[in-house]
Amino acid sequence: MIKYHLTNLFFFFYIIQSQQFLGIYIYTVLMKQNKANKIDLELFQKIQINESNVNLSWVLKFPNCHELQSSILQMPFIDLHIEIQNYDIYGACHIIVNNQIQYPYLQIAEGMLVYQKKKSLFLSDCVIEKKKFLCNQNQLFLIKISNNQGRLILVFVHPISQREWFKILKLSAKQNNFLSKYRINEILMSNIFSVLQKRKNKKYVAQIFKKKDIKQQEQYEIINNYIKILRSGKIINYYPVLSIFDDSESISIITYQFYGTTLESLLMSSQKAVPQSDLAFIFYSILQSLRSLQDEELFHGHICLENIVMANVLGSLQIYLINSNYKPYNVNNLEFYLNSIPNYLLAPEIQTCQDLPSVKSDIYQLGMIFLMVSFYAKGSIFNRQYISKIFQSRKELIKQQEVNFQKCRNSDFPNLYSACQLDLIKKMIENDPDSRISVNDAIKHAWFINTKDKLKSQKIQQMNRNLPSLRTIIEMVEQSEQDIRRKSFQVSNLQCSKKKLECATSIQQFDFNAFQQQQDTSPIAKSFESQNEIIDEEHEISNLILNLNNKQYRMMPSFEDKNQYQIVQPQNQLPQFQD
Repeated sequence: MIKYHLTNLFFFFYIIQSQQFLGIYIYTVLMKQNKANKIDLELFQKIQINESNVNLSWVLKFPNCHELQSSILQMPFIDLHIEIQNYDIYGACHIIVNNQIQYPYLQIAEGMLVYQKKKSLFLSDCVIEKKKFLCNQNQLFLIKISNNQGRLILVFVHPISQREWFKILKLSAKQNNFLSKYRINEILMSNIFSVLQKRKNKKYVAQIFKKKDIKQQEQYEIINNYIKILRSGKIINYYPVLSIFDDSESISIITYQFYGTTLESLLMSSQKAVPQSDLAFIFYSILQSLRSLQDEELFHGHICLENIVMANVLGSLQIYLINSNYKPYNVNNLEFYLNSIPNYLLAPEIQTCQDLPSVKSDIYQLGMIFLMVSFYAKGSIFNRQYISKIFQSRKELIKQQEVNFQKCRNSDFPNLYSACQLDLIKKMIENDPDSRISVNDAIKHAWFINTKDKLKSQKIQQMNRNLPSLRTIIEMVEQSEQDIRRKSFQVSNLQCSKKKLECATSIQQFDFNAFQQQQDTSPIAKSFESQNEIIDEEHEISNLILNLNNKQYRMMPSFEDKNQYQIVQPQNQLPQFQD
């Protein structure tokens, strides 16, 4: 029984669900819970009946009734040729078109507003806004849906109708007035900020694009495509989206709170080499993203050090790939792509215009980043001169290190660990796209398998070194479970507030089991709060047992590493990932 508990304690922090960490899985669950907005259907149906029985002809007599007019004929509705089975919300509401009051049937599903079951409007291109129309002693509740071609104003008599429709609409459409709802606290990294929601006093993260920096229409199209891909929720290691704000000066994407840094900042701030398991996990995660993009017939287009983010999400490490450059390129608009991507990240077939951007060219970009990281010398700065030096001498550098490995020597670079790692780099930066390794083969490469096996071996050794003594086991059994839990919860309560302020994660604290392709995984039934309670409880029980053991044996293996580095937050005062 004791052995079983020890095993559970050891592996508790290393559970992976569907190739993702526990934290991001819970995030996905939270997003689904947010999308499954609970509506009191009985109440909503009663309100719908009341709405249908209202006579709004009196509104047309007021001089400011033009504020309620919809220009629906100018909006880009398209004919709906498919049958949609499940709708997020449906019902009828009043609209006013050319001074005539209509009561059309509306449905929302799959990010579309379906009008009279015949036409549909993509909400991702629209901005929604809640308004009130006041006249004498009466008031109406409005939802304005607009784009650059027209507007549709939904008119409600009851505020609950407005609230429930808006709740669903904002999951797909954009909002406005970001600064009236959020306050920017501090910068986390380039164009990513920690923000505070004013009404709930709750922290989130916002990625903000300033419109003054958008010089060309292609840039605006790329940002819109990026938002649509994020909102689809289908791409692994793209952060989840809660809401989008489109204002006159900026476009803001809201996601859950996290603390993190870019891969570039990590390398430049770290005083030690990136451990092999951490390096493998980072690049394996990006390959997962590329495979997910390939499955959706998409690509990223601009994989660079600044676009790879390591985030602490609910206490788990998550790799995010940000700022995609996706656009349906062709021979006529490929020049924009060539001018927007650094030369060292352009695959040869793209430079010669023999092919268009795809996941194949993404593999080349990731291979070049892998090369830069593996041959990174401490103290160097990733400027144009340094990148150019590594890029131009890459063949000689690779050959030199191959000789070292053949002679059973260590490499000359701290982040280059083996000939197997070098082999993966060479296959990813192969000039011939047909000979270049595919994303599926890269994920199965021997370097990832060897690193996973090495990590497993290290964990087994650490378990053997840290098994509890017989005296510890006897003392634990003799002490009642009730006393242990009572004392552990006292300590847990004292540390609860501290945990909220700390970002206590270093990359090595998390498992490398993302390599395990688990096809059948049981869903997590408990909420994140209950999971936290279990973690705190078991952790404090371990601490209590530790104090009981006179020989200072530990219940859990120690993962403390004196050579482990810290992730330092660039130019802010956020708590650091700690060893």
